[in-house]
Amino acid sequence: MRPLQRFERRLEGIVSGVFARAFKGDVEPIELAAALKREIDNTARILSRDRRLVPNHFTIELGPDDFERLNAYGRTLNHELANELRDHADIQRYTFSGPIDIELVQHEELPTGKFRVVSETVGTPQRRPAGYQQPEPQPYQQEPYVPPNEPVVQSPPPRQPQQPSPRRGHPQVMLEVNGRRRPVNPPGVVLGRGTDADIQINDPGVSRRHAEIRLMPEGPGGIRVVLVDLGSTNGTLVNGRRSAEAELVDGSTVRIGNTTMTLRLADEPMAQPPSSGW
Repeated sequence: MRPLQRFERRLEGIVSGVFARAFKGDVEPIELAAALKREIDNTARILSRDRRLVPNHFTIELGPDDFERLNAYGRTLNHELANELRDHADIQRYTFSGPIDIELVQHEELPTGKFRVVSETVGTPQRRPAGYQQPEPQPYQQEPYVPPNEPVVQSPPPRQPQQPSPRRGHPQVMLEVNGRRRPVNPPGVVLGRGTDADIQINDPGVSRRHAEIRLMPEGPGGIRVVLVDLGSTNGTLVNGRRSAEAELVDGSTVRIGNTTMTLRLADEPMAQPPSSGW
């Protein structure tokens, strides 16, 4: 079954066939879904070799009659349109610039049966004020400052005291995903297909918020790693067994959808969590 057909059946089931009876000759929800997909196809920008960046804020302009009829299903309609966009983005390997936002607005000049889609890239869920400029990040100073005319010691003292950490002594937790190692810092990370997941996995068999890896300090210098399934559709396998919650150790495998990940515990101490997301 094609994606547009699946979308139409889901939407008809939600409103008990009202759309199929009432929208003959007018704007239909399936037309909106197709137009939104065309919009991100036409506005996609190259992000990397195999990923493209697409807008995340969409305004659908409708004539008065179509707006009054469709706006009555606003929340349900917007939710289904957003899900359809996410599915299309997964197939096309698109990356949204932020959470998806779809808005229906009335446009007096548009006749019944006609509509327009306007897209916009919004980096964060909150609108920034006019004139806002993103500050440039300051470079990280790795080497200690050496005053002028002071001789450089050939064998400098150990640098560990310059990097105190409340989690010093805990092993560094890493997760191997598709050949890449990603750090897992306290309190943990959410795995999923959605844009709000900490580790986003492009796999149609993965739920938007599929599972969570939690780090729990245990005794001096120890840490427990626990995986919790977040009510996913297809479930989670830990070392080949379906699990709702399981403790992970070095070398444990986690399979969600068609993606298999491996947990690694490094010897170096765990660093402070990063100040921004991945």
